[in-house]
Amino acid sequence: MKLIRASSMGKIMPYPEKDTLSSGAYTYLECLASQVALDWDEDLSFNMVEKGRIVEQDSIDLYNSYNFTSYVKNTERKNSELITGECDIDDVENSLIIDIKSSWSKATHPYQLKLGGKTAYEWQLLAYMHLWDRNQAELAHCLVDTPYELIGYEVENLHEVNHIDKALRVTTLRFERDAIKEKQMLAKAKTAQYVLAELLDKKGIAA
Repeated sequence: MKLIRASSMGKIMPYPEKDTLSSGAYTYLECLASQVALDWDEDLSFNMVEKGRIVEQDSIDLYNSYNFTSYVKNTERKNSELITGECDIDDVENSLIIDIKSSWSKATHPYQLKLGGKTAYEWQLLAYMHLWDRNQAELAHCLVDTPYELIGYEVENLHEVNHIDKALRVTTLRFERDAIKEKQMLAKAKTAQYVLAELLDKKGIAA
């Protein structure tokens, strides 16, 4: 069975208090069914995602420099019966997961983050806390220089940022593990697995 990725958990979580899935969640599950049936994986190679891949270590270095920490990138993927995920940083001592997001430009870097404003990310972090059994998680948007070849037609000034004060280039938001939301998340993930199995069964494919 194809597991639900922590990074995609928000796609099945609209109306978390309801037992049924939203139309958007069904669309996402149809995409997953296609991936299983036709043997393909989503290739997110557009520039914003590509920057995240290329500068990931730069963003972790910025986070460490600003916070006087020495975190290293986690490389372990964890799976449950329903969910799979690979968090960026696992701070065992402080029971803390940290997820690093590399902002595309000055224009997209959040000046501040508030609870309720990044719902999809909250579900992703809740999934990581569940998989790693941690009590807290932090979303960290980090702004570092964009590789020149990715900038395209945008103004370079929007992407040349390493000279700016670190305090202005790291924006964070903490989440606490929430038993009620975690229960809702697992229930939705279980429903999603049933729906995915039904979609595959219609094509004669075993889940």
